Amino acid sequence: MRTFNKAAIIAVAATITWAMPVGVAGAITTPFGDINTGSLGSLGSSAPETEEPGTEVPAPRVALSKSTDLTAAGDTITVSGTGFSGAGSGLYVGLIQDSKYSATDAGAWMTTKWLKPTDITAGAWTATIDVAAIKGDSNCLQNTCSIYTVAAHGSADRTQDTKTPVTFKAPVVVPTGPAVTASKTSDIAAAGEAITVSGTGFSGAGAGLYVGLIQDSKYSATDSTAWMTTKWLKPTDITAGAWTATIDVAAIKGDSNCLQNTCSIYTVAAHGSADRTQDTKTPVTFK
Repeated sequence: MRTFNKAAIIAVAATITWAMPVGVAGAITTPFGDINTGSLGSLGSSAPETEEPGTEVPAPRVALSKSTDLTAAGDTITVSGTGFSGAGSGLYVGLIQDSKYSATDAGAWMTTKWLKPTDITAGAWTATIDVAAIKGDSNCLQNTCSIYTVAAHGSADRTQDTKTPVTFKAPVVVPTGPAVTASKTSDIAAAGEAITVSGTGFSGAGAGLYVGLIQDSKYSATDSTAWMTTKWLKPTDITAGAWTATIDVAAIKGDSNCLQNTCSIYTVAAHGSADRTQDTKTPVTFK
């Protein structure tokens, strides 16, 4: 195939123009451009331009190994981040009560971990932090709290700020004192019935416990004649503060009458002890 250069094309175009009437030739164009100017027009460059794609900076994101039902007394969670710059002095990551949030006041943070720039690789990092629901006057059981990240050392750079909400589960309240339950507390047979009485939270110290039925108006922690029925629980009968006993109760004994007066199942520290921390009272009724 014959190859034409620019000079040859222009020479041919000039010949055509000379052969044409001026009025016609002035309007002639070719696929190569305007023959009057010799422009190559749409041929363009032999090296096509390449368009640089836009560089989009990813937004910082945080993921938690656990974000709900955290143990109020203390829990350990793994916090991971992506899309962070890793510039400056690094990052702080930690727990804050939302209403107390501050990017610069260290006293607002309930727990804090510093991630140095060398801890952040290609914008990614991972940290393990210990969190608890209450610290000082911050309380995540009564207020909303979150895991926050901020650019470290009081930086004014807010592009590294993130907030990831967390919640804690309320602790199980363990009774601090003795408590008693009975298999039956109402409509007990007046002539007599066996009921099972169980206790928790007792000390098991000293001489053990007495458990039994008393007409309330005659109650005495030391006078055994006031008791309509009594069972002694030795310290060896009490395990980790718990015990169970079966006692026989009847509505009437001597001049005590639970059909005409209120009565209860009582516990007291045994053998006339002055320790009143083991005293309990559980009302019962007879039919």
